[in-house]
Amino acid sequence: MKDMKYSKVYYKILIFVTIFLFIKSSASTQNLFEIRFLLKNQLDSTFILARHFGEKLQLVDSTGHNKEGLIVFSGTERLPGGVYILATGKKNRLLEFLVSEDQHFTIEADFGSTEFSIQCNDSRDNQVFFEHLRLSNTAYTYLNKIKTQKETGELSAEQFQVQTDSVNSLINDYRQKIIHESPELFISSIFKALKEPVIPQTILNDNEKSYLYYKHHFWDNIDLNDDRMLRTPVFSQKLQAYFSKLIPPVPDSVITAIDELIAKANTNIVVRDYLIWHFTSEYQHHSIMGMDKVFVHLADAYFSKTQIANTTESVKQKILERSNQLRKLLIGSSAPELWLIDTAGAYRSFKEIKADYTILFFWDFECGVCKKELDELLNIVNNRKYPVEVYAIGTNSNLEGWKDYIVRNKLNWLNVNGTRSMTPDFHDLYDIYGTPVIYLLDKHKTIIAKRIKSDQIGLVIENFTKSSL
Repeated sequence: MKDMKYSKVYYKILIFVTIFLFIKSSASTQNLFEIRFLLKNQLDSTFILARHFGEKLQLVDSTGHNKEGLIVFSGTERLPGGVYILATGKKNRLLEFLVSEDQHFTIEADFGSTEFSIQCNDSRDNQVFFEHLRLSNTAYTYLNKIKTQKETGELSAEQFQVQTDSVNSLINDYRQKIIHESPELFISSIFKALKEPVIPQTILNDNEKSYLYYKHHFWDNIDLNDDRMLRTPVFSQKLQAYFSKLIPPVPDSVITAIDELIAKANTNIVVRDYLIWHFTSEYQHHSIMGMDKVFVHLADAYFSKTQIANTTESVKQKILERSNQLRKLLIGSSAPELWLIDTAGAYRSFKEIKADYTILFFWDFECGVCKKELDELLNIVNNRKYPVEVYAIGTNSNLEGWKDYIVRNKLNWLNVNGTRSMTPDFHDLYDIYGTPVIYLLDKHKTIIAKRIKSDQIGLVIENFTKSSL
């Protein structure tokens, strides 16, 4: 009898545990986000969900209509906050919307309406976002109208400016009202990030002080520890504006600005790692000479010391190897030694050249572009306007063809062939992956310019001479 009672109790416990596990399992598989779209007058059958990420777009998911005619995106993991995009299967954008704390909502839009027709009643962020879009669209239409009136003479320039300022104030007032009344909303963070630093009237007429103030306060209104901002177009626009308009294109200035910006994101690894990768990509192959110093700094300061997202050990090693290769070729570094054979078969070094400036010219006698650079280089040397000598490194292993070209074209400078060497491979030493390439050295054989064209040599020498005075 006791055994039967024990069995009944055990059975009840077993049922309770089973029900509990079922409830827990159901909860764990419940959708943590579900975004629904009811689109009128939209004939496409396939739809894409994407989001901003820096200056790029990331694909999130794709789907079609369900049996109720809704477009539904859902998942068991929450979406990272940001500005998202609904597009057709052909990647035509239909609308943008916000994803933040509330990730269960429905957006209704009518694409047959002549006016902007979109609403979302169960997401306050999106309600404000769409209200702002309506206001902006109305303002844009009005501004285009008065612009035409100004062009036809119906409005004076002064009247046009007054009305334009009035419209802009209306939009700014709307944003400021939201920021003040609903600071917890994601849209408030976006509106705040759109604000420009206001330069005090006391320094407005002083250009240098105004610039320094604007630069110092540029990031005041954007929280760099909020990775949602990465997934808005605002972030990449501010980043581009800051480094193109406010930071001088000088390696040391850029390095300082980068370090300061990364330091501001000190508690958000997502933002920090994004910035590190962004700048690494930007400055590894930059169009401005000398910016490879920035890449070397990033490798030394971050990749060699910190675990960066999306960086396997092999990727890390490639970055460090590349930085070590470029380190020897930075502006201001001593040019790596080269001992190469001349046309007589003797090994010669460019360091035996006694001149204020030495040109290292990597070329191939079968390269058409090289021949054009060669003509300009001959003019510079023959005119003797600048105190330069040339150490010309042939990269073609056809020694007879190389020698014949030198004789026929009277290349009366120190000609050597890079394929016969006592020093390491010139490709690795000087990062030569194509021809022609020119390095310009001063009298101490220090690199003062690289990868320039022949017609830029004179300007570089003149600027270097002025800076040395």
